[in-house]
Amino acid sequence: MRFRQFQLQAHSRTTWLLACFFVLLLALAGFVNLVLALGWRLLAPFTHGFPALFFETNTALVMLFVIGGALVELDRLRSGGGVRVARWLGGVEVSDNGDALHRRLLNVVDEMAIASGQPVPRVFMLPREDAINAFVAGWGAQDLALCVTRGALERLNRAELQGLVAHEFGHIEKDDLPLTMRLLALVWGLSLVHGYGRDLMASDDNGRVNPLSWLLGLVFAAIGWVGWLAGRMLQAAVSREREHLADACAIQYTRTRDGLGNVLRKIWHDQQVLAGRMRHPASDMIASLLLQESGHANWLASHPPIQSRILRVCGSVLPPIPAPLLRLEAVESRHAFVPPAPLLAADGTQAAGTARASASRPDRATSASFPVPAQDNSTRQERQAMLEADREALQRLQGRVGPTEERLIVLALMMDAENPREVKLWRKLGEGVLHAEQILEDVSRLLPTRRVAEFERFAARIAQAPMPQRRALVEQARDLLRADGRVSPRDRLWWLALRHRMGVQQRGGQAFMRPVTGQGQDLDSLAPSDLHHVRTMSAYLARLIPSAQTDSGLPAANRAWLEAIDRRLHTAASTGQPAGAAMGTISTDADALAHSLAGLQELSWVLRPQLIKAWVEEAMNHSPQGLMSHETADVLRLMAGLLDAPMPPMLDAHYKA
Repeated sequence: MRFRQFQLQAHSRTTWLLACFFVLLLALAGFVNLVLALGWRLLAPFTHGFPALFFETNTALVMLFVIGGALVELDRLRSGGGVRVARWLGGVEVSDNGDALHRRLLNVVDEMAIASGQPVPRVFMLPREDAINAFVAGWGAQDLALCVTRGALERLNRAELQGLVAHEFGHIEKDDLPLTMRLLALVWGLSLVHGYGRDLMASDDNGRVNPLSWLLGLVFAAIGWVGWLAGRMLQAAVSREREHLADACAIQYTRTRDGLGNVLRKIWHDQQVLAGRMRHPASDMIASLLLQESGHANWLASHPPIQSRILRVCGSVLPPIPAPLLRLEAVESRHAFVPPAPLLAADGTQAAGTARASASRPDRATSASFPVPAQDNSTRQERQAMLEADREALQRLQGRVGPTEERLIVLALMMDAENPREVKLWRKLGEGVLHAEQILEDVSRLLPTRRVAEFERFAARIAQAPMPQRRALVEQARDLLRADGRVSPRDRLWWLALRHRMGVQQRGGQAFMRPVTGQGQDLDSLAPSDLHHVRTMSAYLARLIPSAQTDSGLPAANRAWLEAIDRRLHTAASTGQPAGAAMGTISTDADALAHSLAGLQELSWVLRPQLIKAWVEEAMNHSPQGLMSHETADVLRLMAGLLDAPMPPMLDAHYKA
């Protein structure tokens, strides 16, 4: 490979391409003048000439609009430098926290900084990006930031990671960054009108388009199309030359072509199989900064064709290669938890493992926060061990911010860990995820009072994702919970809670429920139809409160709870049945349950908390020693979420004890 020749060619052609920007700006002004002149002739065909300063005014407005927009964008890019760009893309700064992958990345950055003679930038990781990519941004040594995607960190070996990082240092050493960031601002100014029109034409999350906005956007997009086209062509041409130059520098720094060559081959494989796209919606704006543009190359691409780069680096077009996840174990922290000796049972197994297993079975009734102590003095040690394991597991889970990891955590919190078919399907969904088994173990270590709270927290994160991703999660949860061929009352309740938090409705359902007025201030004033909804939902919950339904039928305590609700709310009269009627007389199938839930969601904001409070109080009255089990509390908390009602203090206290 003739590196020096390619470098000289890149420098000379880049200077020529930058000079073209001003030509394109004048061409854009000329095009706008032409369009407006034709429009004037159509509107006033019998006039002679054009108004005074017609062309001068149009040209000045175009220059002011484009240059003004470019200056605004330039000022925004200068604010914070590369660190701001990294955080804008969702980057998390990498530190030496004991993780082997993070430490390896920091070491590689230090090595390439020495090899290139450049300052060490701040290092960031994009935790939500599974594609193999990287970029460096900034104006100078004081604000440099190097970003690496999580996919690159977990799917490249050390030599390949060196090639990728060396490529980014090539951009730093050849002073590409100020040029690239200025070019971003100039191109943004050229395409400002077209971009505004495209925004007006875009559909919302549900795929709907406003016709008036679409027509107005079409006009703006058509007028600004030439500016957008010119800007994209200029940016693509300049970026393509700089990429070849950075590739050449990477070979010089690493003294091998295999590292960067294999990175490009893995990216090529991703483009063929996985499309290799970045997830962040703003990734297109910084496409010229990336190692490789998302998607396939074309005449507007900001990067050369991947085959051309492989040919220059490797000497021939080698075939693409897959990029499996690395199996690199993380370095354990100094304060890693070690179970104390008293937790070992006589057979050599850990007694705390039993406690963790019971914590992972949300449909099994327990009436205490911790296992019943044995006839010795180890209870306090067991409790301390469980608290320590819970703390460490919670810390690791809350550090999982990748979209796939968040999805697996939500599904693990919902499923029955004792159901082998559900666990098998969960593991299948987690294939290829580096820390999948660790996620499953961490969820099992959580205290019972953590499960619903963590479910709510992770569901709130995923609820910000686009609708197709949320709908896919709801469908995966449905398949997981019925993996054994049946859907228990508990499974259905968890699935309804997830669907509600994702904002996903059944086909034909409304987008949201609107509470109605005129229902009064007390449950005694409910209409018969509303009482019927309360009765149907109470009958369904009686399968779970205060203990799970058995194969032999409804436990006596559950029947007593339902009878107490009937007497308290006078709901039995709404069905024409006496209080405490048999469960079979009330339909609680899927359709009836969904209909009743929709009816309860339409209750006023005053009545819904009263209903939750009644359920909670009677659950405590019919629980052993007045202490609700974790399963009962979870059911009631999920119901409060389904009705968008606050938890009563007595229920909230269960999770703070």
